[in-house]
Amino acid sequence: MPGKESFADCVAQHLPYLNRMVRHLTRSDPMAEDIVQQTMLKALVHADQFRFESTMKTWLTSIALNEVRQVYRCKQRTRFVPLVTEDLESDRSPWVESPSASFETREREALIRRAVAHLPESYRCVIELCDLQRLSLREAAVRLRLTLAAVKTRHQRARQKLRPFVIKFKP
Repeated sequence: MPGKESFADCVAQHLPYLNRMVRHLTRSDPMAEDIVQQTMLKALVHADQFRFESTMKTWLTSIALNEVRQVYRCKQRTRFVPLVTEDLESDRSPWVESPSASFETREREALIRRAVAHLPESYRCVIELCDLQRLSLREAAVRLRLTLAAVKTRHQRARQKLRPFVIKFKP
């Protein structure tokens, strides 16, 4: 099938451009390589869908941008930052904690409390109720006299604001 080979050659010509563009968007070499590889694969698999209404570069760029969006969509769904830490090591007695683990736990909790203290009041009260006092979102909504949707939104936004502070500290 000579048509397929020439199409693959045309796609391969744009590989350096796609690498630069995706690397610029992701700022991560391994992630960029995966996305470019997925872009090339999709372009070759769906070669019959290329309608020659635009240039090959434009078509490949749109595939790559969709792949970048998809990666970040998946990451956003799976990213979770715990605000309260618990020692989950099963081999230790629950009454005996190592000094370093105890110190790390206290440091993390102090960091979280300082970060929470810098939040605006509307976000701070939701984090304190839901994450620190461990109330459900529904219970927090009742206590704050807000709708459940408002509490969910404030909780999500508060966690987004806290994320940079909590990610800095890795025990």
